[in-house]
Amino acid sequence: MQRIAQLIQANLNLRVFLPLLTLALAVTWYGMFWSTAHFSDLTDGLSFMDMQPGLTADDLFMQIRSYSEETVGYYLWWSLFDYAWPFITFTTMLFINAWLLKFLAIKWQNRFWVLVTSAYVTVLMDWCENAGFVLLVLGLPDEPLWLAEITLLLHAGKLFFMTIVNLASGILLAAAIVASLKSRLGRTA
Repeated sequence: MQRIAQLIQANLNLRVFLPLLTLALAVTWYGMFWSTAHFSDLTDGLSFMDMQPGLTADDLFMQIRSYSEETVGYYLWWSLFDYAWPFITFTTMLFINAWLLKFLAIKWQNRFWVLVTSAYVTVLMDWCENAGFVLLVLGLPDEPLWLAEITLLLHAGKLFFMTIVNLASGILLAAAIVASLKSRLGRTA
């Protein structure tokens, strides 16, 4: 992860960041708005399984049983998109965080790899969770409880690491703002 952190820090420029940001905004718009609304229409108000914290195995199987053939087809197609989305989104967040770190002491910049690790553990858990949900959808009429439980455990892990990344990003933003203000106020005094 140290090398990925260094790669991001070395490519911290607008030529790399702006296309990445544009792509992240586009996939987030699609992933959060149109696709979720369409899935909700297909399922009489359900959201995607990986967007439901607290989902139980019983609820999961009940939802999957209710999917029409059209819903299954759409979900499988959407799940391909859901492999790109977290990678693009978290990579973009890492570029933003690497930029924010430039406002802080070098010792914090050298710890960027910890944030990179948390972000990509989140992505890895998301990918494994997606695979579990796809296998469960494709596996009907079988309902392997062990697979549902592992998938839901990955889901909870993804949400945990996502929370860590989001909290760290918020703290980093606040610290960068404070450091920037201190620097500006120190120069005007």
